[in-house]
Amino acid sequence: MKAVIVNTADVGGGAERMAMTLLDGFEALGTETWLAVGDKRTDHPRVMPFYLSPHLDYRPHARPARRAALAVRRGLTRRLGHEDFDHPYTHRLLELTGTAPDVVLCKNLHGGYFDLRALGPLARRVPVVLSLADSWIFTGHCAVPSGCSRWERGCGSCPDLALPPAVRRDATAGNWRRKQRMLAGAGVFALAPSRWIEERARRSLLAPAVRDWRVVANGIDLGVFAPGSRREARRDLGLDPDRHVALFVANLGAASGIKDFATVRAAVRRLAEEAGRELDLLVVGGGPEIEPVGGGVRIRRVGFQAQPEAMARLYRAADVHVHSAREETFGLAAAEAMACGIPVVSASSGGIEEVVRHDRTGVLVAPGDSAALASALGGLLDDDARRARLGAAAAADAARRFDSRRMVSETHAWCVEAAERWRATRGAPAQAAALGSRP
Repeated sequence: MKAVIVNTADVGGGAERMAMTLLDGFEALGTETWLAVGDKRTDHPRVMPFYLSPHLDYRPHARPARRAALAVRRGLTRRLGHEDFDHPYTHRLLELTGTAPDVVLCKNLHGGYFDLRALGPLARRVPVVLSLADSWIFTGHCAVPSGCSRWERGCGSCPDLALPPAVRRDATAGNWRRKQRMLAGAGVFALAPSRWIEERARRSLLAPAVRDWRVVANGIDLGVFAPGSRREARRDLGLDPDRHVALFVANLGAASGIKDFATVRAAVRRLAEEAGRELDLLVVGGGPEIEPVGGGVRIRRVGFQAQPEAMARLYRAADVHVHSAREETFGLAAAEAMACGIPVVSASSGGIEEVVRHDRTGVLVAPGDSAALASALGGLLDDDARRARLGAAAAADAARRFDSRRMVSETHAWCVEAAERWRATRGAPAQAAALGSRP
């Protein structure tokens, strides 16, 4: 049996890490698995770009006149504020790896590579499991609505066109209706990393297109993300062993608007006003710069970290992980910090409340409240015993709930079940064999 996972890229943020974990995990379970991406950034032999396959003849799509017409059409689409679905290679997905797969697992479908119009026809040819990494599939353009509820009734009058994926004009009402038409009757099987995003999707235009739902929490490699020596980690990173260190993680670092770094910066500035405060805030994802804040407080950007081992070292070097997204589907960085024995101070936003347990593995505050964030962060930094207690509980909780092996096993089982149920409802005999079986 054979599975194809679909995602924007193979290296990047949390969706990319989960896609690669599932790719290798499914293979370890005996399932022939491929990852189809819009942008291949590794040399992994089972990662296949949509635009390059030894099994397809791409010459018709590569003709200059056809490419020029496509570029003009896509440019006009963007100027009108419509979402860009003009990606013809999507319709060849089932041929990409030679033979058609027995199940397709769709992760992140936005990012300028996937034609959403193909999802319904695809789901009528093979079973499709749709992973809800964010809200984009049922909004008028954005992946993170950040408190806006227009997606429930039809979008329009968008309060923030710059939210990624950004659009130039407010065509969000039309985009929403277009998605509703595209997904009608698709019959996909939904996979949610948190109960929060599942409940949201059940209230959305996606709900009628879903046959059934399953919640499987994201997982992390506990062999990499585990408690370790803070002193050794700081020595390796060139950090002062005696200063307090807080860690902020986002794919785009301080430039990530959806992670609300502005609130973190404001909270840190409040802490800088306290006499004797010594604190370094490390920002993962931006350029290697140091931003003085005042007093003994400074912000240091350490750049994007592609290797999990490098991220684990940064977590271990920190006293506290700080997270401030106004809306979070899961909160992978928080789970990674917890696994390393680091307590989390976070905005109580969506799925993060299912990851961080207030006053047991971290502290939750209201989203956008810099004063509350500063108070929680400063209080935890000043209380060594409480910080150690929360950190130990965080490591134990993460090991119990967020093991990547559990995630792979449960996701694989859901794909097997989805494939069997899909075949049964099509009138074909349900196959008792799991995806991992071999002829």
